[in-house]
Amino acid sequence: MRRSLLLLLVLVSVTGCAYSIQGEPIGVPLPPLAIATPRKTEGVDPCALITEKELKPIGTLKVKPAPRAEMKNSCLFTLNENVYVLVAVPYRSFDDSKDSQKSGREVLTDKHATWLSCGQQEIDMVCTATIAVTRGESLLVAIGMSGGVSETKARDTLAPLAQQALKRVPSV
Repeated sequence: MRRSLLLLLVLVSVTGCAYSIQGEPIGVPLPPLAIATPRKTEGVDPCALITEKELKPIGTLKVKPAPRAEMKNSCLFTLNENVYVLVAVPYRSFDDSKDSQKSGREVLTDKHATWLSCGQQEIDMVCTATIAVTRGESLLVAIGMSGGVSETKARDTLAPLAQQALKRVPSV
């Protein structure tokens, strides 16, 4: 018995020293992300992703769409009807939006994973759609509507705008 225990200790110490791991440790793979058509974001003008015609069912432009200094790669569409639409590309990753907007939920926009988050912000109902265009970048389309608009109305108004904007981001 004593001899078996000694042999076991020798074997454990020898095998423990004999085995080494080669290469870099591999992280846990990221879960799959629905991206029907990867998109190219470099050089895309966010002001060209939504047209005045597409905004017509919501209202009329108050001023010419313009980039927002406080948000890189963005364009703000301000309408006379107390509605604004913000587009940004490239925007942070889908996963970053998911991590920072805990009350949102995953939906699909033309077979692209989209993190949809809606909520009341002061007098506006605001909905944002972060649409994955690559693993690390997304297209943001957001709408803010004043006047006691419901979340459902804001979400339903945002959906066709997000689809059209995504279609205009060129594929890779």
